[in-house]
Amino acid sequence: MNATQNRSTSGGHATQPRARGWARSPARWAAWAALLLLGAPALAQNSVPNATADRRCLQCHGQAAIGDLGPAERRSMVGTLLSNDAAVVVPTTPANVSGLTGNEPAKRPGLYVKPDALVGGPHAELRCIECHEDAAGLPHAATLQKATCATKCHTDEYTQYMGSSHHEALEAKDPLAPTCASCHGGHDILKISDRRAGSNKLNSLHLCGDCHAKHSPAPTTPGGKNRIDTYLGSTHARAIDKAGLPMAATCADCHGAHGVKPSKDPVSKVHRGNVPQTCGRCHVGIMEVYEKSVHGMRNARKPGSAAVCTDCHTAHGISVEAESGFMQDIVGECGRCHDSPDNAKGRVGTYYQTYAESYHGQVTKLGGKRAARCSDCHGAHDILPLKDPASKVSKENLVQTCAACHPAANEQFVQFDPHANFRDAKHYPVLHGVWLYFMIMMSAVFTFFGIHTLLWFFRARREKAHMGAHHGHAETQITRFTFVDRVNHALVALTFFGLTATGIPLIFNDQGWAHTMARLMGGIEAAGLWHRFFAILLIINFALHFTVLARRFFMRSVPAKDWIFGPNSMVPRWKDAKDITGMFGWFLFRKRPPRLDRWTYWEKFDYWAEVGGSMIIGGSGALLWFPELASKLLPGWLFNVAMIVHGYEALLAIGFIFTIHFFNAHLRPGTFPVDPVIFTGTMPEEELKHTRPEEYERLVQGGKLEALRVKAPDPGKRPLILFIAVVSVGFGLLLLGLILIGGLT
Repeated sequence: MNATQNRSTSGGHATQPRARGWARSPARWAAWAALLLLGAPALAQNSVPNATADRRCLQCHGQAAIGDLGPAERRSMVGTLLSNDAAVVVPTTPANVSGLTGNEPAKRPGLYVKPDALVGGPHAELRCIECHEDAAGLPHAATLQKATCATKCHTDEYTQYMGSSHHEALEAKDPLAPTCASCHGGHDILKISDRRAGSNKLNSLHLCGDCHAKHSPAPTTPGGKNRIDTYLGSTHARAIDKAGLPMAATCADCHGAHGVKPSKDPVSKVHRGNVPQTCGRCHVGIMEVYEKSVHGMRNARKPGSAAVCTDCHTAHGISVEAESGFMQDIVGECGRCHDSPDNAKGRVGTYYQTYAESYHGQVTKLGGKRAARCSDCHGAHDILPLKDPASKVSKENLVQTCAACHPAANEQFVQFDPHANFRDAKHYPVLHGVWLYFMIMMSAVFTFFGIHTLLWFFRARREKAHMGAHHGHAETQITRFTFVDRVNHALVALTFFGLTATGIPLIFNDQGWAHTMARLMGGIEAAGLWHRFFAILLIINFALHFTVLARRFFMRSVPAKDWIFGPNSMVPRWKDAKDITGMFGWFLFRKRPPRLDRWTYWEKFDYWAEVGGSMIIGGSGALLWFPELASKLLPGWLFNVAMIVHGYEALLAIGFIFTIHFFNAHLRPGTFPVDPVIFTGTMPEEELKHTRPEEYERLVQGGKLEALRVKAPDPGKRPLILFIAVVSVGFGLLLLGLILIGGLT
């Protein structure tokens, strides 16, 4: 009895109970007949290696129809008795189809294996049963174990995989957990060096990405797709995907291939303590420099205790260091560590905070690309302690470091401290004193004039006194301001609005509205150019004003003393002090206000505050505009002083003009909504007589009133004047509101 007969006889008893089932199912016999007919040509063409050894497997799995069979037909095939020479013996009794649960897939296309599936691959010389060990004996079991890659061939890789996150996911029944075949393929496996292989370096980023885009590592972490999208936009991914550079880092280069572990695992290649070594495998030269840096030396003593590559460059979203986005972000990356009070070494405020408040930090925060960032001064991978002579910020190298941006830097220039803090009285007493002065000055000014404004408002409302009310529409009016005076005022207003709008985004650079304003002006660099333009315009206006003053002085008709200290002068007099007490008396209890002259005390304060403030702001601004030139004469620490003076004097001026001045000139009862005198240059005679009686009487007694009389302005121009005034006041109050929001938040 031959072997076929023996297997048939030995299997007869087991299959006997099913004979009637097959007899009643002619469709199944037809399916088998089709398989047998199709099998002959397939086996006849089989000339691949190990074809003889695999012939019995391919008699079933080499037929495309097997993928379309239903669960019962597939179960019937298990138990078919095959000879070694490809002859098929149809069982006299069918296989047992009992045990089906009803949950089996209707079709299993994966059961079909092309006869040449392994040709050209690394497994071309392998037999089926070398991977599918439990299929060595036929008929094999109805359910086989998954093929293992560990047997004899890939034991090291198998050991790594068994300890990996991927295997943990597999044990947890995660349907997305990858197996060997998930990454390398099954029967169609190719060598990694093969460009067609999914695990080829130029393809592997999508191999990993397609899977990890479907899930998050944990419920509380961002979506996996976001992480993959971030990586695909990185320098590494673009080098592979766009430039086709196989030497660029892929997922496996950083995370490992078979032994992937979570970053919190100390043995993971991407654990914080191991990141420098992982990145250093490719970035050899940078690793050599980093190991000698303050960060590298600290990490050598205690892995993960100082900045590593991913702290500055991030993990997945790595960009080219020259890109503006990276240069913008690097300040924040440094700040994650250097914003800690533990690193302040007894100073008030952290190094990150003091940098953020400096001009460099302000400009960078608003998107500036030219201002110095941390790495520009301290270095990047080569950062050394301050006391190290080789450090870029050591005393020996500081001039050279600053000269990279400021070519004319000298020993005086580098006395500027980019991390100075005016709140730190111990380390910066001069800066603290200057800041304290402004706090006292601003408090005094706003307290005094705030009370003055409120009392004036309520007194005028209560008595309906309406100081400055317009009396009728006479055909003539009295000249108060010349054309040049009005041009001066217009230029002052224009430059003040311009300087405010272009300057306050720097001070409040952490506010969203500051970024919006900077963008509207074309970016912070463009805003800086506009700021300088308005500064030049202010200088021109000053030159015009003082030229006119000089001309009036030399053409005066009174002695110099009277011209400087007389009633028509802006120089404060003793009468101004009396007028102040008189006004407060009227606010509180007197029946009449004091008799005012040509210039009131609040107008003189406005004038000298504007002139003096502009000189202070302009002088400090000039130091900051031309620091290299200034350092030839002045020490660099004055730049720190200039920063405080420039910013706080500007805030004082802005706050005063947009509140006190607006009220005194336009918003107080009697002038609201606009006092047109600064637009027309004239005022009604009755108003002059009522609001400035001493000037009026002096003009009448001196016979000079008629010389100042002119035709009244065209009433048709009032809507335009009203529009300009409302827009100006509204814009000023808007800017003031933004400043208050920034200050409070």
